[in-house]
Amino acid sequence: MESTSKPITEAQMRTFTKKHFEAWNAHDVDAIVALIADDAVYEDPGFDKPAYGKTEIASRLHAVFAAFPDIHFPDELAHVHTNVDHSECVLTWTFTATMTGDLIAPEGRMPATGKKVQVSGATFNRFRGDLLSHFTMYYDSLDMLQQLGFLPQSTGVGMRAVMFADYLTGKAKKALHLV
Repeated sequence: MESTSKPITEAQMRTFTKKHFEAWNAHDVDAIVALIADDAVYEDPGFDKPAYGKTEIASRLHAVFAAFPDIHFPDELAHVHTNVDHSECVLTWTFTATMTGDLIAPEGRMPATGKKVQVSGATFNRFRGDLLSHFTMYYDSLDMLQQLGFLPQSTGVGMRAVMFADYLTGKAKKALHLV
């Protein structure tokens, strides 16, 4: 069901946010998708490309919940900051999760690590009427990958080796005229 074109109010944004976090905490993809426009766009730094439309967004959400079946956004660590004049709000949040399933996406597969993560971030939301039309998540994906064990800690010699190898790869590509 598409929303009306009437601008969203601050009270509606706050109600939306409560429903949105409840749906995420319940891992209810249908409830989340019901809150977004048919042509919504979802951007997440953990994926190479945005998801477009309800079908792609639902697929991405299923992948996240399969990889992190205990993902949870505690109420006391979730806040909404509204901008009614522009039909936008920013959600700040922290989630906890354990990666007990593989994360499978068009970009590839990340095997389950069994490790717990705690990630803080923000989501920039744009509304069309009372439905979400565009949402972009911002969080430290490097920190998340380190917590999951995919990358060494940034203070260790392992991370310095990864960074140096990346630097040398860039130099080699330049020398070979590949960039």
